[in-house]
Amino acid sequence: MAFSFEDMTAAVEAYPGASVDLEIVDVAFSGSVINVNERPSFRVKVTNRGPLEMTGVTLRIKGVNGATVKQNGAAAPFVSEFVTTTSQLATIGAHGGSQTTNGSPFSFTAPGSPQSNHPLVQVTLEDHNYNLNHILNGHSDPLPSGPPKGFFSAPIEAL
Repeated sequence: MAFSFEDMTAAVEAYPGASVDLEIVDVAFSGSVINVNERPSFRVKVTNRGPLEMTGVTLRIKGVNGATVKQNGAAAPFVSEFVTTTSQLATIGAHGGSQTTNGSPFSFTAPGSPQSNHPLVQVTLEDHNYNLNHILNGHSDPLPSGPPKGFFSAPIEAL
């Protein structure tokens, strides 16, 4: 397949907005609804639809609408937001590669009062590096783009 510097330049300029999806997955809580002050756990899945391999990925995870969030680890406190470490996501391959945060899951504390279905946790790409291994050694056309997925929403019920 032919390689052009225009392809490489376009790919680099478009990252990460046009090529990276964030999704909150594996949300676990005790019942069929999330109760006031409950502490569900979750992970974040990063999907890379573009032609560059991603390394050194960190995420900013933020509690919204009265929720607080907690980094994995028993001693971590609940805070308004935190940034993950680079060890929590491995290299994410090009053209549809995905990784889910490793280690124990993150947590959030639901707000202290009932509310309708509002976002509770927001995730954004904080930092990343990428390399040109794929684009230089086997580039092909990217997959169709889709909207970023970076929120988890749920109603909160009174006990």
